[in-house]
Amino acid sequence: MGHQRVMQERVEAVRQALAVDVCSLYQAFPEAGELELVASGGLDPEALGARMTFSQGLTGKVARTGQPVVARQVADHPEYHHVANSGEERFKSYLGIPLSNGDRLIGVLVIQTVVAKSFFHNDIRELHRAGRDVREVLLARRARLE
Repeated sequence: MGHQRVMQERVEAVRQALAVDVCSLYQAFPEAGELELVASGGLDPEALGARMTFSQGLTGKVARTGQPVVARQVADHPEYHHVANSGEERFKSYLGIPLSNGDRLIGVLVIQTVVAKSFFHNDIRELHRAGRDVREVLLARRARLE
């Protein structure tokens, strides 16, 4: 359980550092083309363990393309996918970035806000910087699962 607590603490630290309402971490399983919500500060804890495919939602798009995805009004985005039991419907804006180990996708780090916000290059850069610690703990979790 120590790993889970560390992941939870790291996403919470990112959430506070970037002053956003949600920070969530999805572990990628590229072989299966799936993502699993493994930690979140701001979403309902009920949602932990939720899975989606790389073809679902904005987070799936980050995984599929290996590129950051931003949306000012997430519900208006054609690729929006609601995560059941998450309570995320109240969050308007979205920024997701891929977390990689070399050229291998290991996860997706997402931030969301209640108030509509435009995310820019500096926000993406900041999320990458803040996500370094999260990436390390995700690599450790992955090693344990393999």
